[in-house]
Amino acid sequence: MSFDFHSQLVDNYKKLKYSLLEAQTFSPQHYGFPPIYYKIMETDAVRVGAFQKAFEQYDFTDKVVCEAGVGTLALTQHFLDKVEKAYLIENNPDLRAFIEQKIKEKGWEDKVVLLFGDAMQIELPEKVDYIVGELMSIYCGNEYQVQIFKHLRQFLKPGGKLLPERIVNVGQLAYAQFDKYKHYPVNFTRHLPEQLSLQTEINTIDLYTEETLRIEKQIDLLPNMSGKVNALYMHSFVQVAEGCNFTGTDSLMPPTICKLEQEVSVKQGTPVTLHVDYTYGTDLDSAKFWIT
Repeated sequence: MSFDFHSQLVDNYKKLKYSLLEAQTFSPQHYGFPPIYYKIMETDAVRVGAFQKAFEQYDFTDKVVCEAGVGTLALTQHFLDKVEKAYLIENNPDLRAFIEQKIKEKGWEDKVVLLFGDAMQIELPEKVDYIVGELMSIYCGNEYQVQIFKHLRQFLKPGGKLLPERIVNVGQLAYAQFDKYKHYPVNFTRHLPEQLSLQTEINTIDLYTEETLRIEKQIDLLPNMSGKVNALYMHSFVQVAEGCNFTGTDSLMPPTICKLEQEVSVKQGTPVTLHVDYTYGTDLDSAKFWIT
């Protein structure tokens, strides 16, 4: 059976190249993601485990928590038993019935305040001990992680914690095949680009203090290989809490290839400059990366 299943994967590698991107594409028609993406997220033990580790590291007992973008409660269920009160924010009205039913089944009605709407507009009636939210995309380019935490952190108690709290974005010079999209996550290793440099830090996001939404930088890089470069190979390293880290999986912030404005040739050992111009929470298709 497993051999037959793997055979099907092999036969469909090419068709599956963009399947992860399409599963993770937000649809305004239903205020959220396709059902398959919620399933991808719910079954990701690595992603959920990073947050579980952080929940265990901090003391959530009798605390007041706000979670933005609760989805199908994949993270919520791991701390809700402990807390005194939880403000749960969700912008997808199609999930209301599911969330309300799950809360009723678990007996959480007395401690949960459901807030349906835009997390960047919602005002909390009190300060909270923790703010949880994994509205993250690679580089925070497609989703509103930075904007939402920038708004919600005003409701954080002194000494309170954000989960996650820090994101380090890194990139490599690369060459990839582009035939449909300007950017796409890597689904299988055969979809990896040709890599011509080591990883370098693009920028670091401190979610407690981040104010700037547009990132404009010039970064000097030293190619380790000679060849053509037409892409930036992107990774985001996430600090959920100190010592509790997440470096991307197929359910959240997967390593992603983004097309440069122009293809260039580089030579091993000859420095080049990477130019970066993108804005959090817009669209990586509008991001601009180029080499001089």
